[in-house]
Amino acid sequence: MELVKLEMTPKERKIAYARGEEVDRIPTSLSAGETAPPLYGISIRDYYFSADAMVEVESRLAEDFQADNMGMGLGLRTLVEALGTKLEYPEHSVSYIEKPALETFDDLDHMELINVEKDGRFPIIIEAFERLQEKYGKERGIGSGLAGPFTTAASLIGTETFLKGTVKHKEQAHKLLQYSTDCVVKCCEDLHRKLGIGFTLSEPMGSRDLLSKRQFKEFFVPYIKQAVERMNKFQGSTGIHICGHTRDRWEEVIGTGISGFWVDNCESIQELKECYGDKVAISGNVPPVDILKNGTFEEIDQAIKKCIIEAGDNPRGYNLCPGCTTPIDTTKENMIAFMNAAAKYGRGARKGRMPRGITEL
Repeated sequence: MELVKLEMTPKERKIAYARGEEVDRIPTSLSAGETAPPLYGISIRDYYFSADAMVEVESRLAEDFQADNMGMGLGLRTLVEALGTKLEYPEHSVSYIEKPALETFDDLDHMELINVEKDGRFPIIIEAFERLQEKYGKERGIGSGLAGPFTTAASLIGTETFLKGTVKHKEQAHKLLQYSTDCVVKCCEDLHRKLGIGFTLSEPMGSRDLLSKRQFKEFFVPYIKQAVERMNKFQGSTGIHICGHTRDRWEEVIGTGISGFWVDNCESIQELKECYGDKVAISGNVPPVDILKNGTFEEIDQAIKKCIIEAGDNPRGYNLCPGCTTPIDTTKENMIAFMNAAAKYGRGARKGRMPRGITEL
């Protein structure tokens, strides 16, 4: 299968779409950074520690699929590792936490704020971003994403300890959340000023699958709202991704001041559009495992058609992408099928209007 060739560069498309002008294809992303190295014969473990590997993977993803996004995601663990959380790096899978940085809430008294110039893998990542900017900066917008304050706090002390703390040690839990918020914002601001890149936030622990509505309102909302407000001062706007079920807390999420909301495929982007499409851009939400990884070309085609029909005319804009990270071992052919369907059904897109690829069927 050959990739459909496009007329515009990603940067041209982004600028024109934001202005309300018609573009060749609806904005489309593949969240494939740390899961993509095996496509190119690179182990995931090696990718984490090599600027050469990062640049090669991002370059080949851009050339092979023409997605609009580019840049190494900091993911859920880069920041906490740099703050002292120990990670395990399997050769063919993503990293995971081996030991949190903090054993007790009292250990927070000895912690310093993040220094991206020297801590953890940040120097490697900075080198890779500088090389990407030099190579692609004129034609592509380059960015990243990382865990938000709540998920960061949990990864610093361990999820079980942290969630218990929101019940039994509320004052200490709030103190840790303020520290994690300060580190998230400082990390983003320092990298933004150094590299010119923007950031989105990911909060997999913010869904109703993991967090009660009471905990969400008391411990999640104030800190994500603070982070968004502070980040908007240097990068203009900030989007968020929350895995899992979020319908019961959409109002609170939108109220934090986010500019874009990337929802999991278990939620309806059509309903999100109808409820809040005048307030936020929407991203999503092709099922990553059942469709993108394991689906047939026809199933991929129809899933993308469905997503664009549901949200392609969102008043604040729509970005087509999987419902979560592109799974490891997703084939190149399926990713091309994804991008080609986006080009077919997303042809002639304009913010707030259904693409001509749909209206002219």
